[in-house]
Amino acid sequence: MPLDEEQMAAALGDHLLAGLPPGPPASLLLDVAGARLLVDVAGRHLTPRGAPGINDTWDVALTLTAQDWADVCADPPPRGATSAQALVATRGSDRVGGRREVWARTAGLLDRIVAALRATALDPAPRRPDPAPPPLGLGPAVGRDLHVEVDGRRLRLHVETAGEGVPLLCLHTAGADSRQFRGLLEDPRVTAHHRVVAFDMPWHGRSDPPDDWQVRRYTLDTATYAATVLAVADALELERPVLAGCSMGGAIALYLASRHGERFRGVCALEGGLGSPGRFVEWTHRADVDHSAFLASWVGGLMAPGSPAGPRAQTLWGYASTGPGVYQGDTYFYSVDFPKVSGELGPASCPLYVFSGEYDYSATTEMSREAAQRLGGELVVMPGRGHFPMSEDPEGMAEYLLPVLATLREAP
Repeated sequence: MPLDEEQMAAALGDHLLAGLPPGPPASLLLDVAGARLLVDVAGRHLTPRGAPGINDTWDVALTLTAQDWADVCADPPPRGATSAQALVATRGSDRVGGRREVWARTAGLLDRIVAALRATALDPAPRRPDPAPPPLGLGPAVGRDLHVEVDGRRLRLHVETAGEGVPLLCLHTAGADSRQFRGLLEDPRVTAHHRVVAFDMPWHGRSDPPDDWQVRRYTLDTATYAATVLAVADALELERPVLAGCSMGGAIALYLASRHGERFRGVCALEGGLGSPGRFVEWTHRADVDHSAFLASWVGGLMAPGSPAGPRAQTLWGYASTGPGVYQGDTYFYSVDFPKVSGELGPASCPLYVFSGEYDYSATTEMSREAAQRLGGELVVMPGRGHFPMSEDPEGMAEYLLPVLATLREAP
Protein backbone atom coordinates (compact mmCIF):
# COMPACT_ATOMS: atom_id res chain seq x y z
CA MET A 1 0.00 0.00 0.00
CA PRO A 2 1.69 3.26 -1.07
CA LEU A 3 1.78 6.18 1.37
CA ASP A 4 2.11 9.91 0.90
CA GLU A 5 3.33 12.64 3.23
CA GLU A 6 -0.18 13.61 4.36
CA GLN A 7 -1.16 10.05 5.22
CA MET A 8 2.03 9.59 7.19
CA ALA A 9 1.52 12.81 9.15
CA ALA A 10 -2.10 11.96 9.90
CA ALA A 11 -1.10 8.59 11.39
CA LEU A 12 1.30 10.10 13.92
CA GLY A 13 0.54 11.85 17.18
CA ASP A 14 1.47 12.32 20.82
CA HIS A 15 -0.35 9.09 21.74
CA LEU A 16 2.55 7.11 20.28
CA LEU A 17 4.75 8.38 23.13
CA ALA A 18 2.50 7.02 25.89
CA GLY A 19 4.52 4.98 28.39
CA LEU A 20 7.89 5.66 26.74
CA PRO A 21 10.63 7.37 28.76
CA PRO A 22 11.21 11.02 27.81
CA GLY A 23 14.61 11.85 26.38
CA PRO A 24 16.51 14.70 24.76
CA PRO A 25 14.79 16.33 21.77
CA ALA A 26 15.35 14.46 18.52
CA SER A 27 14.44 14.83 14.87
CA LEU A 28 13.54 11.79 12.77
CA LEU A 29 13.40 11.32 9.00
CA LEU A 30 10.99 8.62 7.91
CA ASP A 31 11.48 7.29 4.39
CA VAL A 32 8.86 4.63 3.66
CA ALA A 33 9.03 3.32 0.11
CA GLY A 34 10.01 6.79 -1.10
CA ALA A 35 7.49 8.80 0.93
CA ARG A 36 9.51 11.09 3.24
CA LEU A 37 8.46 12.91 6.41
CA LEU A 38 10.37 14.82 9.09
CA VAL A 39 9.18 14.34 12.67
CA ASP A 40 10.26 16.24 15.78
CA VAL A 41 10.16 14.55 19.18
CA ALA A 42 10.37 16.78 22.26
CA GLY A 43 9.21 15.77 25.71
CA ARG A 44 5.73 14.32 25.36
CA HIS A 45 5.07 15.77 21.92
CA LEU A 46 5.55 14.28 18.46
CA THR A 47 5.23 16.83 15.64
CA PRO A 48 5.25 15.98 11.92
CA ARG A 49 7.04 18.74 9.97
CA GLY A 50 6.49 17.74 6.36
CA ALA A 51 8.85 16.57 3.64
CA PRO A 52 12.52 17.51 4.18
CA GLY A 53 13.95 20.49 2.33
CA ILE A 54 17.47 21.09 1.10
CA ASN A 55 18.48 22.86 4.33
CA ASP A 56 16.85 20.47 6.80
CA THR A 57 18.84 18.22 9.13
CA TRP A 58 17.84 15.30 11.33
CA ASP A 59 19.29 13.06 14.00
CA VAL A 60 18.09 9.67 12.76
CA ALA A 61 16.74 8.41 9.45
CA LEU A 62 14.72 5.19 9.13
CA THR A 63 14.53 3.97 5.53
CA LEU A 64 12.21 1.18 4.42
CA THR A 65 12.48 -0.02 0.85
CA ALA A 66 9.40 -0.71 -1.25
CA GLN A 67 9.90 -4.43 -0.57
CA ASP A 68 10.26 -3.79 3.18
CA TRP A 69 7.00 -1.86 3.21
CA ALA A 70 5.20 -4.50 1.14
CA ASP A 71 6.33 -7.17 3.59
CA VAL A 72 5.30 -5.09 6.61
CA CYS A 73 1.84 -4.74 5.06
CA ALA A 74 1.53 -8.43 4.16
CA ASP A 75 -1.13 -10.38 6.04
CA PRO A 76 0.54 -12.00 7.87
CA PRO A 77 3.96 -10.37 7.53
CA PRO A 78 6.95 -12.66 7.01
CA ARG A 79 9.65 -13.27 9.61
CA GLY A 80 11.76 -10.15 10.08
CA ALA A 81 9.04 -7.72 8.95
CA THR A 82 7.00 -7.45 12.13
CA SER A 83 8.54 -4.20 13.45
CA ALA A 84 11.10 -1.53 12.65
CA GLN A 85 13.55 -3.29 14.96
CA ALA A 86 12.98 -6.62 13.21
CA LEU A 87 13.72 -5.03 9.82
CA VAL A 88 16.95 -3.50 11.10
CA ALA A 89 18.02 -6.77 12.74
CA THR A 90 17.28 -9.01 9.75
CA ARG A 91 17.71 -6.82 6.67
CA GLY A 92 20.64 -4.63 7.55
CA SER A 93 21.67 -1.77 9.79
CA ASP A 94 21.86 0.51 6.73
CA ARG A 95 18.13 1.05 7.24
CA VAL A 96 19.15 3.36 10.07
CA GLY A 97 21.19 6.48 9.37
CA GLY A 98 22.48 9.27 11.57
CA ARG A 99 23.31 9.10 15.25
CA ARG A 100 23.13 5.53 16.46
CA GLU A 101 22.64 6.43 20.12
CA VAL A 102 19.57 8.48 19.18
CA TRP A 103 18.25 5.51 17.23
CA ALA A 104 18.70 3.31 20.32
CA ARG A 105 16.80 5.85 22.44
CA THR A 106 13.96 6.07 19.92
CA ALA A 107 13.81 2.41 18.87
CA GLY A 108 10.55 1.78 20.71
CA LEU A 109 8.96 4.87 19.17
CA LEU A 110 10.08 3.83 15.67
CA ASP A 111 8.38 0.46 16.20
CA ARG A 112 5.18 2.26 17.12
CA ILE A 113 5.45 4.61 14.14
CA VAL A 114 5.81 1.72 11.69
CA ALA A 115 2.84 -0.03 13.31
CA ALA A 116 0.77 3.18 13.06
CA LEU A 117 1.66 3.58 9.40
CA ARG A 118 0.74 -0.04 8.73
CA ALA A 119 -2.63 0.55 10.36
CA THR A 120 -3.37 3.25 7.75
CA ALA A 121 -2.90 0.67 5.01
CA LEU A 122 -4.90 -2.28 6.38
CA ASP A 123 -6.78 -3.54 9.41
CA PRO A 124 -4.80 -4.80 12.41
CA ALA A 125 -3.62 -8.39 12.10
CA PRO A 126 -5.83 -10.82 14.03
CA ARG A 127 -4.38 -12.26 17.22
CA ARG A 128 -5.14 -15.49 18.96
CA PRO A 129 -7.34 -14.85 22.02
CA ASP A 130 -5.83 -14.41 25.46
CA PRO A 131 -5.90 -17.55 27.60
CA ALA A 132 -8.62 -17.79 30.22
CA PRO A 133 -7.53 -16.09 33.45
CA PRO A 134 -6.62 -18.41 36.34
CA PRO A 135 -9.23 -18.77 39.10
CA LEU A 136 -9.17 -16.32 41.98
CA GLY A 137 -7.08 -17.25 45.00
CA LEU A 138 -3.67 -18.82 45.39
CA GLY A 139 -2.13 -20.30 42.28
CA PRO A 140 -0.67 -23.81 42.18
CA ALA A 141 3.00 -22.78 42.01
CA VAL A 142 5.05 -22.60 45.22
CA GLY A 143 8.18 -20.43 45.34
CA ARG A 144 11.16 -20.99 47.63
CA ASP A 145 14.81 -20.02 47.82
CA LEU A 146 17.40 -22.67 47.04
CA HIS A 147 21.00 -22.42 48.27
CA VAL A 148 23.62 -24.07 46.05
CA GLU A 149 27.33 -23.80 45.43
CA VAL A 150 28.76 -23.37 41.91
CA ASP A 151 32.49 -22.98 41.23
CA GLY A 152 33.14 -22.31 44.92
CA ARG A 153 30.54 -19.51 45.10
CA ARG A 154 27.36 -19.82 47.17
CA LEU A 155 24.18 -18.82 45.32
CA ARG A 156 20.68 -18.00 46.48
CA LEU A 157 18.31 -18.98 43.67
CA HIS A 158 14.54 -18.59 43.52
CA VAL A 159 12.68 -21.73 42.47
CA GLU A 160 9.01 -22.26 41.63
CA THR A 161 7.41 -25.71 41.51
CA ALA A 162 3.99 -27.14 40.73
CA GLY A 163 2.57 -30.58 40.01
CA GLU A 164 3.64 -34.17 40.59
CA GLY A 165 5.33 -36.77 38.46
CA VAL A 166 8.27 -36.79 36.07
CA PRO A 167 10.38 -33.67 36.82
CA LEU A 168 10.30 -30.99 34.10
CA LEU A 169 13.16 -28.52 34.63
CA CYS A 170 12.62 -25.20 32.82
CA LEU A 171 15.26 -22.63 31.80
CA HIS A 172 14.26 -19.05 30.94
CA THR A 173 15.57 -16.86 28.12
CA ALA A 174 18.30 -14.20 28.25
CA GLY A 175 17.49 -11.28 30.51
CA ALA A 176 14.28 -12.89 31.78
CA ASP A 177 13.20 -15.16 34.65
CA SER A 178 10.95 -18.05 35.60
CA ARG A 179 7.76 -16.00 35.11
CA GLN A 180 8.02 -17.07 31.48
CA PHE A 181 6.93 -20.58 32.53
CA ARG A 182 3.74 -19.61 34.35
CA GLY A 183 1.78 -21.21 31.53
CA LEU A 184 3.35 -24.61 32.25
CA LEU A 185 3.24 -24.16 36.03
CA GLU A 186 -0.51 -23.48 35.87
CA ASP A 187 -1.52 -25.94 33.15
CA PRO A 188 -3.18 -29.04 34.67
CA ARG A 189 -2.47 -30.96 31.45
CA VAL A 190 1.20 -30.63 32.38
CA THR A 191 1.12 -30.65 36.19
CA ALA A 192 -1.00 -33.81 36.29
CA HIS A 193 2.00 -35.70 34.93
CA HIS A 194 5.02 -33.55 35.74
CA ARG A 195 6.62 -31.81 38.66
CA VAL A 196 7.38 -28.54 36.87
CA VAL A 197 10.46 -26.74 38.23
CA ALA A 198 11.44 -23.27 37.00
CA PHE A 199 14.24 -21.22 38.56
CA ASP A 200 15.78 -17.79 38.12
CA MET A 201 19.45 -17.78 37.16
CA PRO A 202 21.75 -15.65 39.36
CA TRP A 203 21.25 -11.91 38.68
CA HIS A 204 17.74 -12.64 37.34
CA GLY A 205 14.28 -12.23 38.84
CA ARG A 206 14.27 -13.07 42.56
CA SER A 207 17.66 -14.78 42.53
CA ASP A 208 20.47 -12.73 44.03
CA PRO A 209 23.47 -11.26 42.26
CA PRO A 210 26.83 -11.29 44.06
CA ASP A 211 27.08 -8.80 46.93
CA ASP A 212 29.62 -6.81 44.94
CA TRP A 213 27.36 -6.49 41.88
CA GLN A 214 27.77 -2.70 41.78
CA VAL A 215 31.42 -2.99 40.81
CA ARG A 216 31.17 -6.07 38.60
CA ARG A 217 30.16 -6.65 35.00
CA TYR A 218 27.97 -9.72 34.67
CA THR A 219 29.20 -12.15 32.00
CA LEU A 220 27.80 -15.68 31.61
CA ASP A 221 29.84 -18.47 30.05
CA THR A 222 28.98 -22.01 28.98
CA ALA A 223 30.78 -23.83 31.80
CA THR A 224 29.20 -21.74 34.57
CA TYR A 225 25.75 -21.97 33.02
CA ALA A 226 25.89 -25.76 32.69
CA ALA A 227 27.25 -26.15 36.22
CA THR A 228 24.42 -24.02 37.61
CA VAL A 229 21.72 -26.10 35.92
CA LEU A 230 23.25 -29.36 37.14
CA ALA A 231 23.68 -27.96 40.67
CA VAL A 232 19.97 -27.11 40.81
CA ALA A 233 19.01 -30.57 39.57
CA ASP A 234 21.25 -32.18 42.20
CA ALA A 235 20.07 -29.96 45.05
CA LEU A 236 16.42 -30.70 44.27
CA GLU A 237 17.19 -34.40 43.77
CA LEU A 238 15.60 -34.43 40.33
CA GLU A 239 16.02 -37.94 38.97
CA ARG A 240 16.54 -37.78 35.20
CA PRO A 241 14.24 -34.80 34.60
CA VAL A 242 13.02 -33.62 31.23
CA LEU A 243 14.93 -30.42 30.47
CA ALA A 244 13.11 -27.58 28.67
CA GLY A 245 15.07 -24.41 27.96
CA CYS A 246 14.27 -21.54 25.61
CA SER A 247 16.63 -19.30 23.59
CA MET A 248 19.82 -19.17 25.66
CA GLY A 249 18.15 -21.88 27.77
CA GLY A 250 17.64 -23.83 24.57
CA ALA A 251 21.31 -23.41 23.69
CA ILE A 252 22.55 -24.72 27.03
CA ALA A 253 19.96 -27.52 26.75
CA LEU A 254 21.68 -28.62 23.52
CA TYR A 255 25.03 -28.56 25.33
CA LEU A 256 23.68 -30.62 28.21
CA ALA A 257 22.02 -33.12 25.85
CA SER A 258 25.40 -33.68 24.24
CA ARG A 259 27.71 -33.58 27.27
CA HIS A 260 25.44 -34.79 30.08
CA GLY A 261 22.57 -36.52 28.31
CA GLU A 262 22.62 -39.43 30.74
CA ARG A 263 21.33 -37.02 33.39
CA PHE A 264 18.06 -36.38 31.51
CA ARG A 265 15.04 -38.37 30.38
CA GLY A 266 14.90 -36.04 27.39
CA VAL A 267 15.69 -32.50 26.29
CA CYS A 268 13.36 -29.96 24.70
CA ALA A 269 15.43 -27.12 23.22
CA LEU A 270 12.90 -24.36 22.56
CA GLU A 271 14.19 -21.95 19.93
CA GLY A 272 17.49 -23.79 20.28
CA GLY A 273 20.49 -23.00 18.13
CA LEU A 274 24.24 -23.38 18.29
CA GLY A 275 24.78 -19.69 19.02
CA SER A 276 23.63 -16.38 17.53
CA PRO A 277 26.43 -13.79 17.17
CA GLY A 278 24.11 -10.91 16.25
CA ARG A 279 22.36 -10.68 19.63
CA PHE A 280 25.28 -9.16 21.58
CA VAL A 281 25.01 -5.38 21.11
CA GLU A 282 26.28 -2.44 23.13
CA TRP A 283 22.88 -0.69 23.17
CA THR A 284 21.58 -3.16 25.76
CA HIS A 285 23.93 -1.69 28.39
CA ARG A 286 24.85 1.98 27.92
CA ALA A 287 24.52 4.92 30.26
CA ASP A 288 22.89 7.09 27.56
CA VAL A 289 20.21 4.51 26.61
CA ASP A 290 17.34 3.29 28.82
CA HIS A 291 18.02 -0.42 28.58
CA SER A 292 14.49 -1.36 29.64
CA ALA A 293 12.88 0.57 26.78
CA PHE A 294 15.45 -0.59 24.23
CA LEU A 295 15.13 -4.25 25.25
CA ALA A 296 11.36 -4.18 24.80
CA SER A 297 12.00 -3.12 21.20
CA TRP A 298 15.03 -5.39 20.67
CA VAL A 299 13.09 -8.55 21.56
CA GLY A 300 9.61 -7.41 20.50
CA GLY A 301 10.12 -8.18 16.82
CA LEU A 302 10.91 -11.80 17.71
CA MET A 303 7.32 -12.43 18.77
CA ALA A 304 4.70 -13.71 16.36
CA PRO A 305 2.19 -11.13 15.11
CA GLY A 306 -0.66 -13.47 16.01
CA SER A 307 0.37 -14.05 19.64
CA PRO A 308 -2.27 -13.06 22.22
CA ALA A 309 -2.03 -9.44 23.34
CA GLY A 310 -1.94 -10.09 27.10
CA PRO A 311 0.84 -12.72 27.20
CA ARG A 312 2.76 -10.70 24.62
CA ALA A 313 2.64 -7.61 26.85
CA GLN A 314 3.68 -9.57 29.94
CA THR A 315 6.63 -11.08 28.06
CA LEU A 316 7.85 -7.59 27.18
CA TRP A 317 7.41 -6.44 30.78
CA GLY A 318 9.73 -9.21 31.89
CA TYR A 319 12.42 -7.67 29.68
CA ALA A 320 11.63 -4.10 30.69
CA SER A 321 12.11 -5.05 34.36
CA THR A 322 15.47 -6.79 34.04
CA GLY A 323 18.58 -5.44 35.79
CA PRO A 324 21.08 -3.27 33.91
CA GLY A 325 23.63 -5.30 31.98
CA VAL A 326 21.96 -8.66 32.67
CA TYR A 327 20.68 -9.22 29.14
CA GLN A 328 24.04 -8.26 27.68
CA GLY A 329 25.83 -10.64 30.06
CA ASP A 330 23.54 -13.45 28.96
CA THR A 331 24.08 -12.75 25.29
CA TYR A 332 27.81 -12.97 25.90
CA PHE A 333 27.17 -16.68 26.47
CA TYR A 334 24.71 -16.98 23.59
CA SER A 335 26.59 -14.90 21.01
CA VAL A 336 30.27 -15.01 21.98
CA ASP A 337 31.19 -18.02 24.13
CA PHE A 338 28.78 -20.76 23.07
CA PRO A 339 29.45 -20.54 19.30
CA LYS A 340 33.08 -21.40 20.05
CA VAL A 341 32.09 -24.38 22.21
CA SER A 342 29.22 -25.72 20.11
CA GLY A 343 31.46 -26.82 17.25
CA GLU A 344 32.91 -29.51 19.53
CA LEU A 345 29.58 -31.05 20.56
CA GLY A 346 28.87 -34.66 19.70
CA PRO A 347 25.50 -36.39 19.33
CA ALA A 348 22.98 -36.11 22.14
CA SER A 349 22.98 -39.07 24.51
CA CYS A 350 19.28 -38.69 25.36
CA PRO A 351 16.14 -38.03 23.30
CA LEU A 352 16.36 -34.48 21.88
CA TYR A 353 13.63 -32.31 20.40
CA VAL A 354 14.47 -28.89 18.94
CA PHE A 355 11.44 -26.59 18.67
CA SER A 356 11.41 -23.66 16.22
CA GLY A 357 8.87 -20.85 15.94
CA GLU A 358 8.30 -19.44 12.46
CA TYR A 359 8.92 -15.81 13.48
CA ASP A 360 12.16 -16.35 15.38
CA TYR A 361 15.08 -14.61 13.67
CA SER A 362 17.42 -15.05 16.66
CA ALA A 363 17.43 -18.85 16.42
CA THR A 364 15.89 -19.33 13.00
CA THR A 365 14.30 -22.54 11.81
CA GLU A 366 17.38 -23.04 9.64
CA MET A 367 19.63 -22.74 12.72
CA SER A 368 17.41 -25.09 14.74
CA ARG A 369 17.41 -27.62 11.90
CA GLU A 370 21.22 -27.54 11.84
CA ALA A 371 21.33 -28.12 15.61
CA ALA A 372 18.90 -31.04 15.39
CA GLN A 373 20.85 -32.64 12.54
CA ARG A 374 24.24 -32.13 14.21
CA LEU A 375 23.14 -33.58 17.55
CA GLY A 376 20.80 -36.27 16.24
CA GLY A 377 17.57 -34.68 17.48
CA GLU A 378 14.11 -34.20 16.01
CA LEU A 379 13.06 -30.78 14.69
CA VAL A 380 9.58 -29.55 15.68
CA VAL A 381 8.54 -26.63 13.48
CA MET A 382 5.82 -24.38 14.94
CA PRO A 383 4.10 -22.31 12.20
CA GLY A 384 2.83 -18.94 13.37
CA ARG A 385 4.77 -19.05 16.66
CA GLY A 386 7.54 -16.77 17.91
CA HIS A 387 10.75 -16.80 19.93
CA PHE A 388 9.08 -17.00 23.38
CA PRO A 389 6.38 -19.61 22.79
CA MET A 390 5.86 -20.61 26.43
CA SER A 391 5.21 -17.00 27.54
CA GLU A 392 3.89 -15.11 24.48
CA ASP A 393 1.46 -17.90 23.51
CA PRO A 394 1.23 -20.64 26.16
CA GLU A 395 -1.75 -22.35 24.54
CA GLY A 396 -0.11 -22.28 21.14
CA MET A 397 3.03 -23.81 22.64
CA ALA A 398 1.06 -26.59 24.34
CA GLU A 399 -0.16 -27.82 20.96
CA TYR A 400 3.41 -28.86 20.15
CA LEU A 401 4.91 -29.53 23.58
CA LEU A 402 2.25 -31.79 25.11
CA PRO A 403 2.69 -34.65 22.59
CA VAL A 404 6.47 -34.58 23.07
CA LEU A 405 6.12 -34.68 26.86
CA ALA A 406 3.77 -37.67 26.55
CA THR A 407 6.32 -39.46 24.39
CA LEU A 408 9.11 -38.80 26.87
CA ARG A 409 7.00 -39.99 29.82
CA GLU A 410 6.28 -43.27 28.08
CA ALA A 411 9.87 -43.88 27.05
CA PRO A 412 11.74 -46.58 29.03
